[in-house]
Amino acid sequence: MKTHYYTQDIIDICDCNHLTVEDIYDKISIKYPDAWKSSIYRNVEELAKKGELRKVIWIWKKSYFEKNKWNHIHLIDENTWEIIDIEYCFISPDLPKNFKISEIDLKIFWEFVNT
Repeated sequence: MKTHYYTQDIIDICDCNHLTVEDIYDKISIKYPDAWKSSIYRNVEELAKKGELRKVIWIWKKSYFEKNKWNHIHLIDENTWEIIDIEYCFISPDLPKNFKISEIDLKIFWEFVNT
């Protein structure tokens, strides 16, 4: 696949953000008005395959991309759809001794409740 001159910009834009291809396109097209959405889509998918970006699929099969390489859990506010990254912390005596987590794909949907 042809690497575009804005590939590094895509990676930078996704740093610690959760963005759809449309979000990425909106940001890239400000700096590069000649960029095509289909080209952005292909580049984002290729970057995800290479491990430069992480692709996270939410409900309704909508994909978000981020450049956050550490394993973490996604908290998703059901009212605002804001996504917050939190570090995973759990200990289980049932895990094998040489057990190493390579990737986590855990989403927790939450909302504030008045009690």
